Amino acid sequence: MSDLVLSAKHISKTYKLPSGSIKVLNDFSIDIKQGEHVAIVGKSGSGKSTALHILGTLDKPDKSPDTSINFASVGELTKLSENRKALLRAEKIGFVFQTYHLMPEMNIVDNVALPNMALKKRNPQAKERAIALLEAVGLGERLAHKPLELSGGEQQRVAVARALINSPELILADEPTGNLDPATGDSILDILFSLSSKLPLIGGEQKAPPALLVVTHTPHIAEKCDRILTLEKGVLN
Repeated sequence: MSDLVLSAKHISKTYKLPSGSIKVLNDFSIDIKQGEHVAIVGKSGSGKSTALHILGTLDKPDKSPDTSINFASVGELTKLSENRKALLRAEKIGFVFQTYHLMPEMNIVDNVALPNMALKKRNPQAKERAIALLEAVGLGERLAHKPLELSGGEQQRVAVARALINSPELILADEPTGNLDPATGDSILDILFSLSSKLPLIGGEQKAPPALLVVTHTPHIAEKCDRILTLEKGVLN
């Protein structure tokens, strides 16, 4: 049996602007294995975030008969309905964004537990698991706090915990340290790598460690990964 979590083939993306078309991805292909940590590096504007958003079904590639995005436990993603893609993201994929995307009106426990609400079969112990994850990222004494009462580094720790709440098979991290100072950014990556390798689990069976794809323009962040790929002029090498 293949140990691939995701296999994407011949992905291109063109944006149509009033001044003309811009092709940001050109025949992009990537395979990601279970438990593997992969970095995609490239300059700002090279298409890294676009690639990640397409792999996570947040954006669509150009239409082509050669294009495929196959998620091992689901199948071909390009043919799924929008509702099924949303369920896939909730069940199988954890996201960590540069700008956190936390709900300011909720405390951090509810923020972490929120993705569980999107599942068809919700975990009745989601809040318990959220607390365990927040304790694991060092925020056990801040559970009643709301995001804006935390520092940027603390908010990103909440985002990491949220990405792990449903024990995903794949974590997609889009410049996860981009808004943080170097020392704080390094600590966030260490937490993300450590927790993704061994998730604390409450109310269920331990799953295999998820694969992790990080896009970054920072070389020393990429060097923490098992494999580094470079995106330049829409081509992945």
